[in-house]
Amino acid sequence: KISLSAEYQFDSSYSLCIIILVATSRNCVTLDIISMVLTQEEIDNCREAFLSFDKDRSGTIDVWELRQVLEAMGQTPTEEELFQMVSEVDDNMSGSIDFGEFLKVVECQKQRAENLDDDHDLIDAFVACGGKPDKSGNVKRDTLVKIIKKDFGLTIDIEELINKIDTDGSGEIEFEEFKILLN
Repeated sequence: KISLSAEYQFDSSYSLCIIILVATSRNCVTLDIISMVLTQEEIDNCREAFLSFDKDRSGTIDVWELRQVLEAMGQTPTEEELFQMVSEVDDNMSGSIDFGEFLKVVECQKQRAENLDDDHDLIDAFVACGGKPDKSGNVKRDTLVKIIKKDFGLTIDIEELINKIDTDGSGEIEFEEFKILLN
């Protein structure tokens, strides 16, 4: 299987499309289009970051340069994650990535971040207040009032907010109520 890739940028600021032509041993050619949901601004930032770390202007960056690029973009990947990222997109197995492959890395990172359980931070807060990691259990009204007023020193009327979201009047906040309270 031979893989050829070309980068094509839509004029729209909503996506980037990488077109990959795949030729098989039977002389069949297939066209795979991978749509990437990066804004034009993100693509421009990626290009700027990529070029700033491609010191020798070879058109590629290695795994260590990738770390610097991602850190400059506010990400903190582990060494294992870096090697995994490169192996996922390094189509020619060169050990370095070109700009098209770099965009795939950024897109993968973005998708991973979006695919993380959106409730992850809420679950952590729920557990810290007395709930359970599986979203069962509850947070006692008194515990939440103490955390908000004494621990955090906030002056919001937490009792009124709890009254509005504690629909069953139990004085205990279940996960869905907790989620509403924090959103």
